Amino acid sequence: MAMMLGLRFDRNYAALAAPAPLDVEYWNIIVQVNAEGWLDALARAAHETVPGNPDLARLILDGGLTSVPPAPKATILPRANDQALQRLVRLNNDFINIAQFRERLSALEGQTCRIEVDGSPPVAWGTGFLVGPDLVMTNHHVVQTIPGDRIVTCRFDYLTDAAGITVRAGTVVPSAPDWLVNSRPADPADVSLNDTDIPAPDNLDFALIRLSRPVGNEPRQGVEGPDNPPRGWMGIDPALTAKPDDDLLILQHPKGSPLKLGIGRLTTLHGDGLRWRHDVMTEDGSSGSPVLNGQLDLIGLHHGGDPNEFRTARFNQAVPMARIVAWLQDKIDPFWTKTP
Repeated sequence: MAMMLGLRFDRNYAALAAPAPLDVEYWNIIVQVNAEGWLDALARAAHETVPGNPDLARLILDGGLTSVPPAPKATILPRANDQALQRLVRLNNDFINIAQFRERLSALEGQTCRIEVDGSPPVAWGTGFLVGPDLVMTNHHVVQTIPGDRIVTCRFDYLTDAAGITVRAGTVVPSAPDWLVNSRPADPADVSLNDTDIPAPDNLDFALIRLSRPVGNEPRQGVEGPDNPPRGWMGIDPALTAKPDDDLLILQHPKGSPLKLGIGRLTTLHGDGLRWRHDVMTEDGSSGSPVLNGQLDLIGLHHGGDPNEFRTARFNQAVPMARIVAWLQDKIDPFWTKTP
């Protein structure tokens, strides 16, 4: 507790609690923190410190401290909308075929889902996206916090209408019984306040979820036909990369809301490209979102941001898709080679 308070919040344990039996000290700290208005942040930090603790996970879920799993802070100030749109339109001085762009974006919307945990109502737990007919990718830190007795589902087409008023219920697909296909954890460096800490190459913060049926082979609604093709999934080209100042787009369910699109740019290659830092607007609930380039190709996995809770966040962060695929080589059926 003392180390967490010092590293995460720059607060002194002794200043928060006078000497007493340990349970009394902890209670006094909670009372003081609650009075100062940062109990939610303390609860999230405690869960990040011991993410495998089921009691903390259930406290987060059932206690209403947050509607999504704890994650590195992932909210940054957006750039002016006109500037973001100008960057998107410019796309390195290439013109965009509007019809093709719109059609491609619409397809990607149907391949992005909200990760949920069963409940009344269901609890939003993060974002994910199809990378195969029945395979969803998200973050490891999203799924590792789900209590073992809860059912995981993926909700596709959770959208608002053009007026932004009516919300579609979407298509809910439960996970398969043995749903965790493969994963790698995040790295302690991802939540470190020391910017010189570099993540280990194999700590990629991804997870693959097997669904109970191949929703990617099914039409988005009604009967399959020329005007209602299969939903499909996001193809992966491991050769694609990105560099600073490249345009990025992120489809996401921020705070569990209906699907949104964030636009920004890649700002920094952190750790020699082990992480991409970017300025796309995100929120809690955006963890596990697909990161797209200006041509709407899947190139990364958004997973968090600036861990410092006591300043305006300076960056958000993604894992390059090429590094995830490289780690999966020879460990799994190569789903990335299969054309949607």
